[in-house]
Amino acid sequence: MVDPANEAARKIAILGPQHANPILREVLDSESMPGPYVLVAAGWEEREAETGSLESHLGVSVQNLGAWPACETAFEKDSELKKLMFARYDRMRELTRVYRVRMSAELGALRTLFARTNPAAPDDLVGPELEPAFEALRALDDLHRGRVAALNDETFARAHERDSLREGTERMAEMLAGAGTLLIAGGHVGILYNRMRLFRVLDHLNPGAGIAGWSAGGMVLTDTLLLFHDSPPRGAGDAEVHGPGFGIAHGIVALPHASTRLHLDDQARVAILSRRMAPALVTALDGGQCALLGGAGEWSFRGGARLLRPGGQVEDASDSGREPALSPGGTA
Repeated sequence: MVDPANEAARKIAILGPQHANPILREVLDSESMPGPYVLVAAGWEEREAETGSLESHLGVSVQNLGAWPACETAFEKDSELKKLMFARYDRMRELTRVYRVRMSAELGALRTLFARTNPAAPDDLVGPELEPAFEALRALDDLHRGRVAALNDETFARAHERDSLREGTERMAEMLAGAGTLLIAGGHVGILYNRMRLFRVLDHLNPGAGIAGWSAGGMVLTDTLLLFHDSPPRGAGDAEVHGPGFGIAHGIVALPHASTRLHLDDQARVAILSRRMAPALVTALDGGQCALLGGAGEWSFRGGARLLRPGGQVEDASDSGREPALSPGGTA
C-alpha cells in the first residue's frame, strides 16, 4: 500500500464532476501539473476506453492504463483470482448489513436530539448529549472502516501473489513511472478502488507526478469512502462508510454531485454529517468546483466549492482561505 509519509509533497487536485462543466484543463495549467498524462478510468467499467471527450477537453492525448480489461483478462485466465475477489465482495455485503443495523440506531438517536434543539446553538438540555452520541457513531464508523481495511489487506495480499496479474501490473508500472500527472476518472467508486489496488497503481506512480481526480476519482484518494444520498430510489438515505480510501489526501471528505444528492438546506442533516466526519473537512463538490492540496499540507478551494459546517451552515469554501489538511488522528 501507499505510504502517506512519502506523499506529503505531491500536488493533488480533487474536482467535482467533469461531464457538464469541465475545469480539468484549467486546473492542470494553473497548478503546473504537466504531462505525460496517464489515465485510470476503471470506474467507467467497460466504457473505460471512451476517452474522446476527455482528450478533446485537454487538447492532448492521454495514456490509458486499461485497468478494467486487464482485470477481466486476468479473471478469464485465473478462476482462483476471480473466486477470491468475489468472495471479498460477498464478505463486504455481510459486513455492511451488520454495520447498518447499528448505524441506523445511532443516526436515529442523533436526528431525534437535533429535532429538539437548534443545531447551530444547542440548548443546555440537549447539548451535553450530542457529543457522546457522535462519539458512538464515529466509533462505529471507525470499526467498520477497520474491518473492511483488514479484509482488503488480506484479499489484495493474496491477489498480488497470482501470476495472472503480473503482465498487466508490469505494463502499467512502466507507464506510471513516466507520468507527469495521473488522472483518475469517476464512475463506480468501489470498482475503481479495487482495480487500482489490484494493479498497485499508486505504488508504481512516479514520485514527482501530480494527481488529479474527479468525482469518484477524487474520493478514492481520501481517507474514507463515504457513500451518500439523502433521497435514494431505495433505502433509508443514510450516509455510510464504504471503507478506507488510499489515504494520501488527508483531512477531507469529498462529496461529488452534492447539490443533487444531499438536502443542503436541511440544517440538522448538514450538522450531523459535518460533526460525524470531524475533524475532516466535509466538502461539497459539483461541476466547476475544485479542492487543491499542495506540498504545504493545506487545502484551498475554488469555483464555489462548499464546506459543511458543524452548526449546519453550508459555506462557500473559496472565501475560507487555506485550511490545514488534518491527519486521520485529527492533527495538522
